[in-house]
Amino acid sequence: MAQNRRIGHFIETGIAGGAEQVMIDLARFTTETRTDFSPVILHFDHPWIREHCEQHGIENQVIPFQRNFKSTLRLPLFALEFSRWLRQQRIDLLHSHLFGPITGGALGARLAGIPHVGTLHDVYMVEEKPARRHLLRLAILLGTRLVTVSRDMEAFYRDQCGLNAEALQTIYNGLDLSSYPAPPQYGAKRTPQSSITIICVGRLIKLKNVDLVIEAVAELSKTFPITLRILGEGPELETLQQTARKADAGVISFEGVQSNVAQWLADSDVFVQFSSTEGLSRSVLEAVASGLPAVVSDVGGNREMVHDSVNGFLIASNDLAGLTQALHKLLKSNDLRERFGQAGMAIAKSTFSRETCNNAYIELYETLIGTVE
Repeated sequence: MAQNRRIGHFIETGIAGGAEQVMIDLARFTTETRTDFSPVILHFDHPWIREHCEQHGIENQVIPFQRNFKSTLRLPLFALEFSRWLRQQRIDLLHSHLFGPITGGALGARLAGIPHVGTLHDVYMVEEKPARRHLLRLAILLGTRLVTVSRDMEAFYRDQCGLNAEALQTIYNGLDLSSYPAPPQYGAKRTPQSSITIICVGRLIKLKNVDLVIEAVAELSKTFPITLRILGEGPELETLQQTARKADAGVISFEGVQSNVAQWLADSDVFVQFSSTEGLSRSVLEAVASGLPAVVSDVGGNREMVHDSVNGFLIASNDLAGLTQALHKLLKSNDLRERFGQAGMAIAKSTFSRETCNNAYIELYETLIGTVE
């Protein structure tokens, strides 16, 4: 058996989000727990990736060509260049993250003669253009093993692409649960006059519907002493700031990207996310693991982390009144927040531990590398 096999993690990204964090954590976990696998991050010179690889001692290599990657018609040319470069980097297995790298890496891995794993972290790429499912089918024909990060996503792609059991499996995103501080004792922490902190974490893009969260909080701030902290960056930042000003909601602050999200969650009381589509949101998972009651949209993998009326509320993603009502219930009850928070930590511990989820990937690597001569 080959030793020190190099696992190439391929990603193309603009704004660092959950998929990028999952990839870095998987690479860290592999480095910490295995001596026979060496993770290598392959990217198009993304500053966030470089910074985190250097911080955690993970090898990263900048792909020196990108010109053909963005064009479907020129993907074969990219694949030819990529296959040669993968051989130069001595990559033994390619693990691509997100739709573009999966479809762009499938032929390259095949030409390089190495196994290919592709993790789909969302559904909106195919929802927006259903014809893209044909590229995923092609990737399967080229030998790619697809992974989704939630059961809901798995059902979506099986339906859209007609995939059998061998072509697709679910591996949940996992968290190092020891990294999250113990939750507050809500009853002891709060008095009726205390300000309650609501936190929203994620990329500031349209599909996250942060504007509706702002509207709901602006309305509730007329009744409750509350603060909304919005963590993240993205193209919608200026528009959302204008929305907050128009709503005259001085209780809302935009905090940008924060490296210590766990501490921000520990200092908050309620988590909210209202996306119109999700795979398995790392932000929601972090909030649940932190013991926060969560109000989230009833989409994608959210319902696999937030069980309605158990550790939070699931609300239709266009239902502003429902969002406002759910937040209202949590704002007025310390006991409900604490009960939901405790239930959420139990869900995270039983299903979403870092060891369980990342070991599932390593087992997949072993299976695939073991089948290659």
